[in-house]
Amino acid sequence: MGLLAHFLQGPHPKTTLILTRAGPVENPEHVLYSHPGLPLAEEGRRALRALARLAQGYPVAWVYAPDSLAEAEGAGLLAEALGVPFALLPELRERSWGEWEGQSFAQVRERYPREVAAWLEDEAGFAPPGGESLKEAWARGQRAVKTLLQKHRGQALLVVGNCTLNRAALNLVLPLPPEEGLRVEQDYARLSVVEFYGEEGVVKALNLDACP
Repeated sequence: MGLLAHFLQGPHPKTTLILTRAGPVENPEHVLYSHPGLPLAEEGRRALRALARLAQGYPVAWVYAPDSLAEAEGAGLLAEALGVPFALLPELRERSWGEWEGQSFAQVRERYPREVAAWLEDEAGFAPPGGESLKEAWARGQRAVKTLLQKHRGQALLVVGNCTLNRAALNLVLPLPPEEGLRVEQDYARLSVVEFYGEEGVVKALNLDACP
């Protein structure tokens, strides 16, 4: 069923999903990280404080984030600025890199050549040793986001996510395959907004900047 047919069925309460990424983080070596992740850089704190002013234009009821370092701190900063509660959920974490955690792409290519070759053959289905595939991480993230949308039906919620989670959430209304998710950029400390009407959603904004 397309959107037109959905809307012709009658009015639906609007639920607003607002997405941001916590950062920049302290990652001078450009390593892969998931959980517990890396701390916010001071630049990231400043950017999120500025972003709070933009987020105040939405009637945010709750802030959610994974229980990882940068995202947890970012959720606390934004929730305090907005005067709303926040909660940390493990199911919102970045994709697990397993044995590759804390290594750079160059190190991974050198140490795991066969695995990297398999990754290039199946970008979405490949899982690093001890880690998650992109498909698995997207499915986990989408289940979590759907649960939050049901819980906050008719409200606005802000999710301080990450590269993988945010794209998985946008995929609920932009049906790109996971391996094409990088075509939808999700910058640090920007707002992307999706309005849901029942099960269907409309992208209202991508990467809104607090300081254009």
